[in-house]
Amino acid sequence: MRWTLVLVSLLLSFQTTASQLVVRVGKDQVVHLSHTDVTTKLSASSFTTKLPWYANTNKYTGFKVSELLQYLSIDDAFSVSFIALNDYAASSQIEDILKYEPIVAYKMNDKNMKVRNKGPYWLVFNLDENPEIDNAVFHSQMVWQIDEIMVHRKQDVENK
Repeated sequence: MRWTLVLVSLLLSFQTTASQLVVRVGKDQVVHLSHTDVTTKLSASSFTTKLPWYANTNKYTGFKVSELLQYLSIDDAFSVSFIALNDYAASSQIEDILKYEPIVAYKMNDKNMKVRNKGPYWLVFNLDENPEIDNAVFHSQMVWQIDEIMVHRKQDVENK
């Protein structure tokens, strides 16, 4: 019985921490956002698009990366990196973030995304709205199972 309680506690704690998003800004600032923080402090944006990993179009809901930067009062970012649970990482240039407005999705077809379905967070570009970015360069930037975001600021580079 005691082992059952331990196992249940571990599973519940994993579910709680699995949805936590860590945002690193430069070397010093670290922001921890719970799933509740993500869904209440950042406006939800949705779009429907076809991605190369699925046969059909799907609806994605999440927050715009540009809004995350505004929420954190960052106006001098030059790129943002997205790191997955398996340590795969990719960066997007700020010009692309502002032009194409990708979202960090936490819902697909109105259901919270789980790790087994590319969640809890997935960087998604609207390829239907922007067919010119439906290519390997942008596909490789669409990191899924994100647990960490790193914001690269001009001031961090200039201060070295």
